[in-house]
Amino acid sequence: MNTLKKRLIALSLFTCVAMSSVVGCGSNSSSSSEKNYSADSSSSDESVTEEKAAIDIEAITNASGNPIKLPVQSGEAGNGGVTAENGMNLSGLDPEDVNTSPEPDIETVTVVNENGEPVTESVPVTNANGEAVTEAGGQPVTEFVPVTSVIAKEITNPDYKSNSEGRYVLWMDISKDENFVFNDQFIKVQFKIKEDTPDGNYPISIVTDLSSIKGVSIDPDKIVNGTIKVGGTAPAAKDHSNEGFVVYGDTIGAKAGDTVDFYINCKNNPGLAAVLLWFYYDSNAMECKSVKSAGEFAEIDGHPETGKSEN
Repeated sequence: MNTLKKRLIALSLFTCVAMSSVVGCGSNSSSSSEKNYSADSSSSDESVTEEKAAIDIEAITNASGNPIKLPVQSGEAGNGGVTAENGMNLSGLDPEDVNTSPEPDIETVTVVNENGEPVTESVPVTNANGEAVTEAGGQPVTEFVPVTSVIAKEITNPDYKSNSEGRYVLWMDISKDENFVFNDQFIKVQFKIKEDTPDGNYPISIVTDLSSIKGVSIDPDKIVNGTIKVGGTAPAAKDHSNEGFVVYGDTIGAKAGDTVDFYINCKNNPGLAAVLLWFYYDSNAMECKSVKSAGEFAEIDGHPETGKSEN
């Protein structure tokens, strides 16, 4: 049996997927049905034998109707109850090690002189390939452009203190013994911005642990954190199509008091059978209301309401 199946079987036992548990965003409890499956907490991936695995697969199939298929689940990072020795670590990073403090909005302004006129400077002209354009005598061609300066807008409440919290998102499906390919929006997180949240850029940090059906870890070529710009307008979305396998968060604008949909996306997905990721946010600025699958992934997941908060 390959490593991934051992990891997922061990994880199934520890998270009770056979009981069709639904963990709400921010909830520490799960519901159970007929049986409670458990395992020795001292066991490791390699201790899951072929014989025991077959029994566990059959039991899980009987209980859930779908062998080793876990729809999207979400809960507080650190409260998954599963350690790395027992399959997967749902605790993620220590939130204190993740920066979710608001950052000031950056504005580019044109520098003016004492008369209010734009200051200009001479710069070389380049062609489409970035090469300097020259005159017939070999002299570089120049042009005058306005001088700009980057300034940071002040945080509206400089005494504001942030508080970092994390959530894990877990999905797996090895029932068909194949990878699943999905792209663009795949996780939808709904945030409620608190009424007293000061203007600023609030990072949403993302960490991943992804696996193929063969148990091979799939590391994105790039992970791009998201941002919720409170009191600001989001820039146009960046195109990540030519950057390899990329997992990235939205950059969206919001106002204090708003409820917003924040998406975690991917491009050039090579195919996955298990997703474990964490996102970290400032809980003093916003509240996580729900976590759902989205887009093509929602059809694969087949249970897009899983992870919705009951609060």
